[in-house]
Amino acid sequence: MYWIALFSQTGSEIVELCNEIGRTPDLILTNNKEIEKHHPGVVLLSAPMYFSDHDGLMKFLRDNYNNPKEVLITLHGYLRIIPPDICNKFKIYNGHPGYITAYPELKGKDPQVRAWEGNYKWVGCVIHKVTPGVDEGPIEEQTGVPNTTTSLDELYSLLKRKSLYLWVKFMWRKFNENSDKRSTVSR
Repeated sequence: MYWIALFSQTGSEIVELCNEIGRTPDLILTNNKEIEKHHPGVVLLSAPMYFSDHDGLMKFLRDNYNNPKEVLITLHGYLRIIPPDICNKFKIYNGHPGYITAYPELKGKDPQVRAWEGNYKWVGCVIHKVTPGVDEGPIEEQTGVPNTTTSLDELYSLLKRKSLYLWVKFMWRKFNENSDKRSTVSR
C-alpha cells in the first residue's frame, strides 16, 4: 500500500507515528510552506515532500494517481476541507480530537476547546473515513476516557497521546491487510 500523509501545522504527529510503526509515508503533502515551522523530524523521515496551497495539493492528487485503490491517505492536522471528488476517489482517513461518537456536537473545528469549556465528563478521539460531510464518515477507531484533566493544555496533551495510540492501531491494521507493505503505484 502506498501511503500519503498530509499536514497543515508542524507534522509532529506524522513523525511520532513513523517512530512508533517503523515506517515512513511514501509521500508527504503539506500546505505549510513555512519550513521553519515544521517539526525537525519531518525532514529526517527522508520521505519526499510536495508543498503547495490546498488547491495545488488536490490537483496533484487528481493528476498523479491512476490507481487510487492502492493509495492510503491520512490527514494529520490538515486544516482544509477535502473536495467531494477526492473523498470519493481515494481511501482517506482523518484523526479527530473530539469524542464524536458520544458527543456529535464536537464535530468540526477545535473540539478540545469546546470539550474543555463545556466541562465534558468524557473526552476522546476518533479516526474516521473522510467523506464530503465534515467529520461525518464512518468511524474506524475510537477511544474515550473520563476527563480528569485540570487545564486545557493537559487536555491537549491527553488527546494527542490518545490520537497517536489510535493511529498506531489503525496503521498496523491497514498495513497488515496487505501483505506487500510497499506496493508500486502507477502515477
